[in-house]
Amino acid sequence: MAEPKKKKSIFDQAIDALTDRDEKAAAAAKAAEEAARKAEAEKARLAAEAKAKKDAMTADLAKKAEEAKQAAAAEKARLEAEAKAKKEQAAKDMAALADKAKAEFAAKAEALEKAKIIKHVWTKEDTYASLAQKYYGSFKEPYWRLIYEHNKAIIGNHPNDIRLGLEIEIPPLPEELKLKK
Repeated sequence: MAEPKKKKSIFDQAIDALTDRDEKAAAAAKAAEEAARKAEAEKARLAAEAKAKKDAMTADLAKKAEEAKQAAAAEKARLEAEAKAKKEQAAKDMAALADKAKAEFAAKAEALEKAKIIKHVWTKEDTYASLAQKYYGSFKEPYWRLIYEHNKAIIGNHPNDIRLGLEIEIPPLPEELKLKK
């Protein structure tokens, strides 16, 4: 059976109350201290986590900046190479055009040299055959007819209608007549 409870004196009851209160205060202080320590630890953990995130973001930005710098350098090099190739091609094209123009000029100069038209003033001793002999080395019909046909616009429709003192042209000899000589 349970022992009957002893009645405590007022003094014992006050001591119990004071002891209880001190223990509760100590426990509360200990709990507050523990909470402050946990809060400080959480604060340190969050600060470390934030620093790690910041460092990771900084490293990621630095990496992206370096990649962008490298991409820009590569693009610059590509554009410079492309510009150089275009410049070289333009120089080649200009050289080819210059060579072509030079060749055309030489051909035209040669054609003009060959195509020199000689001016002749008709005298009473002249005949178409004598002019053909003098300028072409042959008095045959295709040679003298060339002179007449070339000057038909100023002479008229008949070869004998030529007037003294009329200036006519002696055309260059065509290739087909050069072969007949």
